[in-house]
Amino acid sequence: MLMQSRRYSSNYAPALAREIGGKGAHYMPIRLKHVLAEHGIPQGDWCAAVIQNGGRNKGQGLSQPMGNLILNWGTWPKLTTEEVIKKQTRQFLLERGVSDEFLGNELWLEIEGRARHTTLQPHGKQPQGSRPGAEDSDNETLEETLPENEMLSQQAKRHFKLFNDPFIDDVKGPEDVYLSEDQRYIREAMYYAAKNGGFLAVIGESGAGKSTLRKDLIDRINRNGEAITIIQPRIIDKGRLTAGAICDAIIQDVSSEAPKRTLESKARQIERLLTGSGRSGNAHVLIIEEAHDLTIATLKYLKRFWELEDGFKRLLGIVLVGQPELKGTLDLRRNWDAREVINRCEIAELHPLNGNLEEYIRNKLKRVGKELDDIFQKDAFDAIRTRLQIPGRGLGATVSMMYPLMVNNTISKAMNLTAEIGESRVSAEIIKGV
Repeated sequence: MLMQSRRYSSNYAPALAREIGGKGAHYMPIRLKHVLAEHGIPQGDWCAAVIQNGGRNKGQGLSQPMGNLILNWGTWPKLTTEEVIKKQTRQFLLERGVSDEFLGNELWLEIEGRARHTTLQPHGKQPQGSRPGAEDSDNETLEETLPENEMLSQQAKRHFKLFNDPFIDDVKGPEDVYLSEDQRYIREAMYYAAKNGGFLAVIGESGAGKSTLRKDLIDRINRNGEAITIIQPRIIDKGRLTAGAICDAIIQDVSSEAPKRTLESKARQIERLLTGSGRSGNAHVLIIEEAHDLTIATLKYLKRFWELEDGFKRLLGIVLVGQPELKGTLDLRRNWDAREVINRCEIAELHPLNGNLEEYIRNKLKRVGKELDDIFQKDAFDAIRTRLQIPGRGLGATVSMMYPLMVNNTISKAMNLTAEIGESRVSAEIIKGV
């Protein structure tokens, strides 16, 4: 069944909220999207060819998010008329060799039943971000491409009366660090490991906040004047981090001595330095970022470092920070030969924001003197949750990617699009277009 395309309107919000509220939510692309794909025409080329005639973007092409709103949802901007877009689109398609049979009124009609955020690509190209073997069909949803990093535009800052971007370079001090209940636990676990010689692995997706917690730990130690020496190997490729390189890092960060030449001599040097420092009241923590790249051999050596003691006092705490691959490395079923270190390492995982979304965003906006209602309509938050779900393993399963970086990217793109189309606040219908 073909339906007339709907114009963007805030009156549509209640219906949209019902549409995107469940896992089985569907969208209805207009036929133009299929015509572009069938003729091998990139969507970006079409966006660039449609010149806007209203608002601050007068004289510029459509942005990619605005193009997505039109193609995927049949919604239209306020500041450039539907008629202007249709006229320029027709001319563009003719210049690209599209025949008249594709250019009738049906070009702008919606086609029901397509899975939400399915990405069509010209002539058999695999959709970006899709899983190998996934198919574009009415019964199967492809893994959607998550929003990429985007700064707030100057237009968006003026539109929302902001003098700086609350979602880029947003952590300037401890007061800017948002901590959910889970994150507070991990924060304290990292501090305990540093102060008392613990062995901890902090695991999370890219953008989950691992580096922020690491910086918070270092800042907390320095700010409070804690007698804790922080040791951080500087080698970029952690896959090349060896026992000898760790020895060098410990010696150089704890003392002014030059590392000895042999591994045996380095080990004795480390034990002497850490023991002397520990008896002076100091603790020591070895922090390794990108720890998912560590080899099994290096992990085994870490146990030897962690076992250095002076009586009952451990001389070195260890904090590993890495992506989910690290959890696989620390899985006994996969690496039984590393059981000595795996059994001694506590694992703390950073989970998606989920129920803490509004609180997280409120904390960001508070820093720039704004409230949630100043920027968002109430239906926007559930739309963000839905937008940041991707298919998981198993029929109907989904995985939340609602980590701080992904949320920041989604909101920035949505605010830019809100300013572009001339709406006052970010709505669910705008979120679906980013």
